[in-house]
Amino acid sequence: MTPPVLIRKPTVDWLTVVAIAAISMSINVAFHEAVHALTCLAVGGELQEYSALHASCETTIESQAKVVAGSAPTWNLIVGLLTWFILRNSKQRTSEFWYFLWLFMLMNWFYGAGYLIFSGIFNIGDWAVVIDSWEPDWFWRVLLIILGTLFYIVFIRLGLNEFCKVIGGEGDEQIQRANKLSFLPYFSSISVILLAGFFCPYGLLSFHVTASLFGVIGALSPFLWMMRWFRTAKFVKLVKEPFEIHRKWHWLVAAVIVVFIYACMLGRTLYF
Repeated sequence: MTPPVLIRKPTVDWLTVVAIAAISMSINVAFHEAVHALTCLAVGGELQEYSALHASCETTIESQAKVVAGSAPTWNLIVGLLTWFILRNSKQRTSEFWYFLWLFMLMNWFYGAGYLIFSGIFNIGDWAVVIDSWEPDWFWRVLLIILGTLFYIVFIRLGLNEFCKVIGGEGDEQIQRANKLSFLPYFSSISVILLAGFFCPYGLLSFHVTASLFGVIGALSPFLWMMRWFRTAKFVKLVKEPFEIHRKWHWLVAAVIVVFIYACMLGRTLYF
């Protein structure tokens, strides 16, 4: 009697996935706030604070404030595009590094698109500062929402197209693995922001913390539902070996260092 063939289940180490996501999120938000801070200096403003969750800039001219506010989400879109080019053209990479680039690309894109929608709906945030005093107000807010929605659609499609090239496997197992690679980064990102909030001198319930928290909850929300699009026949999955993430201790150590610098050090705020 022939013994049954044992099929090995593809490995997706949740701890390494969380570590990679935490690194990506920390760099993404630190970069976002750093662009605000550097633009403040570039336009002649007075940089007062820079932290993991905000940058405070004193300006005397309205146009300066608008440039500072719009700079960071704009650069998120640009960096996401540059990362997409790297992802498409770099062939020699480990699965963990590919996954980092993929997350970093989407996090930048989602931040850029999310701020458009967030400002359009609630009239607060970076783009709300940009369109302040522009008339009619309702037109510009609706335009922000439409642009943000269109960006989301384009970015999700581009991200899933790249994902389909590497995911491999088939059937229910493929979907379960895809969901794991998408869900874990979402909750990891929220945890990173909460950790930074604990060190915020203004308190965990301050505007800086709550705005950042609700921003990441909304901006990165596609990670919770975009795999429903992935399941459809519109996204052609290449037939290949399943994509795997193995336990990599150097990623775990790097995550501890990066998150410590971001949340525990930058979270306390630098004053100028």
